[in-house]
Amino acid sequence: MSYVLTRLVTQLIPTLFIASLLIFGAVRLIPGDPAVAACGENSVGTDCAENLRAKWGLDKPFFEQYGDWVTGIFEGDFGISNKGIEVWEVVASAFPASLELTVFATIVGFGLGLIFGVLAAINRGGFWDYFAGAWAGWNIGVPSFIAGFFYLIIFAVALDVLPSFGRTPITEDFGDALLHLLMPGFALGGIVAAQILRFTRQSMLDTLTEDYIRTAQAKGLRRPIVILRHALKPSLIPVVTIMAFNFAEILGGTLIIESVFTWPGMGRALAVAVRDRDYAIIQIITMLIVTIFMFVYLMIDVLYVALDPRIRVGGRASD
Repeated sequence: MSYVLTRLVTQLIPTLFIASLLIFGAVRLIPGDPAVAACGENSVGTDCAENLRAKWGLDKPFFEQYGDWVTGIFEGDFGISNKGIEVWEVVASAFPASLELTVFATIVGFGLGLIFGVLAAINRGGFWDYFAGAWAGWNIGVPSFIAGFFYLIIFAVALDVLPSFGRTPITEDFGDALLHLLMPGFALGGIVAAQILRFTRQSMLDTLTEDYIRTAQAKGLRRPIVILRHALKPSLIPVVTIMAFNFAEILGGTLIIESVFTWPGMGRALAVAVRDRDYAIIQIITMLIVTIFMFVYLMIDVLYVALDPRIRVGGRASD
């Protein structure tokens, strides 16, 4: 617990502060004026544009705008979008969809990558090793949005067995929600699965040569027990490391995938906001994604200790 609190105070909070400042400044480098975009391209210098700038606080100095924004976040006020909608309503509508897709793609990536990686390691040079290598090569070589179009052509157009766009909330109809998740989830999770597969295979091969594994085998333990109980757990440490980056990759990939499958998540909302120069929505969604990244990295560090008690935290043994 002390380790987590130390990381929160010394790293997480300062990093989020710097990130918020950079995001706030970068958003204002987007070409164009949001007030002019809302009033029309012929509204430069008109009362409409000037009134909107005053209403949105864009006529204030930079740091005063930043202070108002941060204060509003702590007070639960995320601002108003250019369309007059509360930003929290946009986030509340889009976040569950993105979270659902991200979690499903992560499960697909981690599950398939782990299974195929273990099979490839324990069958080195055999069928599963070659099959897993070919499958990983396909997923790494093909970008997720290309894979998404490929799945659309095969499963939605040619075979007509999966819906081509949209989303059904998983709380309303689990079966239909799963059908809508399959193509975008596998498109996003495929490259992650390939990377997890490669790390799992190599880590398992290294672990299987350790002395304690040979000792367990010499004692007559059955091979499944040796693999699952003694070899798999320590092999997961480098896999967990790459999972943090893969989670970030999946979140980033939702921007394109959500557009391909018309998925009503944060990626699609962010793309629309950038097009409309909607500062309030861009700032909150980007800040939310950065915050999620930081908490994921923190949880990964904590998980290291759970997987291997030999890891020392802050100079003291974790056990």
